Amino acid sequence: MKSITPTFSYFLGLITGRGHLFHDSKIIAIEFSHANEYAEGIAHCPVCGWLATNNGNGLKCKNPACGKPVDPSVKKTYNQPVSAVESLKNVIIPFLSKEIGAKFDITGNKTMTLLVVDFQDYGKVFDEVLSHFVPDTSFDRFHIPKAIHEVEKASKIEFINGLLDTSGFPSPGGWLNRDGEKGHGRMRVYFQLVRNWHLPVEIDNFLRSEFGLPIHTIDWGHPNIRDANLTDFFNARPTTWSREHQLKFFPEYYGMFKFRISSKQSLFDELHNHNVATVFKDKDDWFPPSKVTTGKIKAYHPGEQDLRIPEPARKHFDAFWQINLAMGCKFLGELQKHSKNLEYFALTGDSKGDGDIDVLMRERDAISTKLKEEAFAKGAEPTEKKLRKEQDAESVLESSLYEPLSDYLHEYLTKKYEEDVITFDTSAGNLNLFLKNRNPSLLEVFDYCDQYRIRPDIVGFLTKTRRIAFIEAKITPLDLKAIGQLLGYCFVAQPEEALLVSNKPIATSLVMILKARPDLLEYSKGKRIKLGVWTGKSLESIEI
Repeated sequence: MKSITPTFSYFLGLITGRGHLFHDSKIIAIEFSHANEYAEGIAHCPVCGWLATNNGNGLKCKNPACGKPVDPSVKKTYNQPVSAVESLKNVIIPFLSKEIGAKFDITGNKTMTLLVVDFQDYGKVFDEVLSHFVPDTSFDRFHIPKAIHEVEKASKIEFINGLLDTSGFPSPGGWLNRDGEKGHGRMRVYFQLVRNWHLPVEIDNFLRSEFGLPIHTIDWGHPNIRDANLTDFFNARPTTWSREHQLKFFPEYYGMFKFRISSKQSLFDELHNHNVATVFKDKDDWFPPSKVTTGKIKAYHPGEQDLRIPEPARKHFDAFWQINLAMGCKFLGELQKHSKNLEYFALTGDSKGDGDIDVLMRERDAISTKLKEEAFAKGAEPTEKKLRKEQDAESVLESSLYEPLSDYLHEYLTKKYEEDVITFDTSAGNLNLFLKNRNPSLLEVFDYCDQYRIRPDIVGFLTKTRRIAFIEAKITPLDLKAIGQLLGYCFVAQPEEALLVSNKPIATSLVMILKARPDLLEYSKGKRIKLGVWTGKSLESIEI
């Protein structure tokens, strides 16, 4: 493909948001997630037109001069799986097919619709797509393709349209408590970026530099942002913070873009029209950053050094914009470059301020330490809620599966391959760092693992033949997302065996998908992921 057209840019946007690239089978799988089968629109009071929200006893108008109860039937309802399938079939696939030679197939269930694009007879087009993402194979690692920065504006718009269709979510539930000139409640749309630490800032940079658009906030999946008071940490949810990042924006500035998924576009229109009618004059942009005063300093969190966090962000932060700076926000970088004191700016957001950095850091360290100690003192007190959680057999943590599955993998590999086997729980960080820090002698034998920045839960090492095997463990029913995650590891490391295991029964919908497309489990010629259910004592294989 000689030039990147708007259509091809849209396709790259879809892939960047939720795509998986399968090199050997020449297949691209793109996820369209819809966690809830039905999505609801905005509730407006039929009397005065103001926003109505749930006050615990039903919907009530937010207008102080009205305050009437509002019937829930005023809200429009959208069937998201049906909308996704119809939009793919009638709009997206015809749009892509005009320029992209491939076979398109749709499958899925109530929580996810999957577009499978088969390039087996169109190798050159597939290679062109791969060239924009090499060496990465899954959306949690992708960057905005460099070529997108060089295309015409129409193509840049279509790239964002693709991102919106796969990772954009308009939802009335994300409204902001703001008063407008003619009403209340400012609606927001968000990009949801799962496990990808590059894209939040890259998208922010792109939207600002190419279109001059504001972003309200970036809600990072970082412990200082998601669990600043250590509430989740002390309620048996120590890593809840590590879910997706969200890039939130106001729809009234984004009318140049469109969703091709009809339910999303309808919701976007509702949110957009509400904000326009309510009249908000303030852009409410996060940039330039707000100053970090002593009252905004956060407690130290035990998760700050978690190996799942990339090195630039693996430290303490008191404001989300500081993570933006650490992860490469070019607008903050430019502001910092022209500030009076670079370090002072990074700590406070004050471009004109100056002072003794050591003194400033000691003062802030003392506050963070005190807040942490207070949180630990409070968290150590037993509460009825915590006791119930400890007694609740359903609150089994994923990590509780690691030890028995490690023992299982050791026994399984030893019997099958008749050689010495070593197994480890490697879930805490990248495989290469685990070997460097925990077992450098093993790294000397498995030296090729030094390049593997992947995080399988359990790894088995066949010491004689220098082969490896993976287990990825889940405490939720297996789904395509889990398969995609393990496939990414397998494409990188090419393990001898790869097992995806859950302590929950496999969903019938997934079985149907895999029976129709068993090649989705393949990661190399003759090698495919094996599925299983852990019963607590043994592993029951799932045959597809």
